[in-house]
Amino acid sequence: MSQYTLGDDDLVNLKGRTILITGAATGIGNTTVKIAHEHGANVIIGDCNEEEGSKLAKELGHNALFRTTDVSKFDDVLELFQAGYKRFGIIHSVISNAGMNKEDLFADEYDKNGKLLAPSLSSIDVNLRGVIYVVKCALHYFSKWSETKSQIVITTSAASYLDTPPSYLYCAAKTGVLGFMRGLRSQLPKRNITINLVAPWMTFTNMLPPSIVEAWGDLPANQPWGVARALLLPLVQTDINGKSFFVAGHKIVELENSLLETRPSWMGEQLAMDVAKGQRILGAAEPLK
Repeated sequence: MSQYTLGDDDLVNLKGRTILITGAATGIGNTTVKIAHEHGANVIIGDCNEEEGSKLAKELGHNALFRTTDVSKFDDVLELFQAGYKRFGIIHSVISNAGMNKEDLFADEYDKNGKLLAPSLSSIDVNLRGVIYVVKCALHYFSKWSETKSQIVITTSAASYLDTPPSYLYCAAKTGVLGFMRGLRSQLPKRNITINLVAPWMTFTNMLPPSIVEAWGDLPANQPWGVARALLLPLVQTDINGKSFFVAGHKIVELENSLLETRPSWMGEQLAMDVAKGQRILGAAEPLK
């Protein structure tokens, strides 16, 4: 197990840098914006909550920009990047944090003729499609300043690794985000870009039902500031790449190295060696930094 820390002294490295954050008007994103801004970063704030996003940008002042952004709409995401680039120039880092968790897969809905309707895929649209749109725009803009090291950080969830009923589509989307990062992590450093995930476990926000908070008891839990610091970690420790940071009780634990190191125990030694060789042939060997 590898545990990471982010000291207050590390945050001074954010000064003068420009960070674009989606899902930034409330909760974890809001706290991340405030920490980055407090340490001298320019912040580009994207969120579908126009009231809270505008309020946050006004509170922070001249080095903050807000645009109403629905990450499930590519044009919204592209406009956020365009506005941020026009205002601040180089965008050094992108944090894809927008997410939602609202679904009822077992509820049946019908059209006027009594035909069963397809389930809503809004959770997939925001939690997976939205991440892909943000990453696509980040890659496009980062290519304009390829000599500058750039970072992508994605907020996923413990649901990338753990069963999370009744959030079935949410779990599917978050697992998809993990696979998306794994597919990119061996290739992006060739473009001077790193990519990492942050997977918070239980995090106490205003959206959490009081009954869950009460039942959680003494189990490890996060406040938004603990997850925010994990999101900022790869921005200041810029050699970190291809990691997934599980955050519980504000402790930042990296999971991907442990999964790779223990592969022989759950795959078998010979198959693990063969797979590692095959991955190298495919140019997809997992880095262990």
